[in-house]
Amino acid sequence: MTTELYPDDYFGGPDQYDYENDRTNEHCWLINEIIRPELPNIIDNVEKCIDMLFSDQVFKMPVSSGLNTDTPSPSIRGMVTRCGADIIDFQMALHFPQFNKGKSTIYRMNSGQKYHLPQLDSIGKYLQQILQLLEDLEVEQDCPTFINKFDRSLKLITQSINILQNPPQELMFPYNNNAIMKQMFTNYEELCESTHHEVSLELVVFKNELNIDFRNLNKVTKKPWCEIDPNTGVSLVDKVRESLKSDRGKKLNEILQEHNIHLEEASLLNNLMISAFNKESTTLQQAQEFIARCITFNGKVVTECEKLQITTSDPSLISITSKLNALEHTISNHFTNLEI
Repeated sequence: MTTELYPDDYFGGPDQYDYENDRTNEHCWLINEIIRPELPNIIDNVEKCIDMLFSDQVFKMPVSSGLNTDTPSPSIRGMVTRCGADIIDFQMALHFPQFNKGKSTIYRMNSGQKYHLPQLDSIGKYLQQILQLLEDLEVEQDCPTFINKFDRSLKLITQSINILQNPPQELMFPYNNNAIMKQMFTNYEELCESTHHEVSLELVVFKNELNIDFRNLNKVTKKPWCEIDPNTGVSLVDKVRESLKSDRGKKLNEILQEHNIHLEEASLLNNLMISAFNKESTTLQQAQEFIARCITFNGKVVTECEKLQITTSDPSLISITSKLNALEHTISNHFTNLEI
């Protein structure tokens, strides 16, 4: 038996060929014969993610910066406990050589208090929407509507993964303004502030781990660098940086003069006098250092002097992340076929 292929044979001529109808028929076949039979398995995996995310199982995760050495250095040791989308216990012994006279500070979460992890809460809401969309698709007979809802479910899964890979800015330092400290500890000011320092806490989910950052921040007291506009919350340093971005053709000393910052000539005597008497005048070199290091945080201007970054693996998050990636791969492949 032999077969001859006729390229561009439209079975009656191009004028009688209905491209849109043929494409719709192909989509309907793909949906009914390939995608729909897979929906129960996809739904099952989404339900498993939801169950794991909001499970009553308690996960206790030890936190440690390692063994102490002879050299004074920041260290931490403790335990974080998660249940569902909440941190239900947080106990840490934190040591910063330049804070609290080098003594360890104990951070113990308020009894009965919970800290809600916004990232996990958002993922939970997305998964519930995905589940509803997929259940609707099991009985959806209109092909364009099916494709539209399938596309929405794919976007929601991608958003869920992105939340884990890119934590929202408002949860990150310095934008969080120590909101976690204020929520978790009643006496947070006693725990994290001294005359010259403030300790900040950042707690976010990154991929399949809990990421914990403690920073020891030095409060800037030198005028005018410590000044913050009470109406906007924008510091002088922020304004100078913005001017440098918008007026790239100008020199730094010109921009500083526009912001009424008086510059002194650099010399050993001037540097000593400026440091000793805390004058508002500063040298160009000092101005460059303030611009490079100063951060507006929690209504203050600060510089970072010590930092501890710890990650702790969460077994449930590892499984959820793996399933989300697998779901995105499966749905993405099916949707790509629908777009061809």
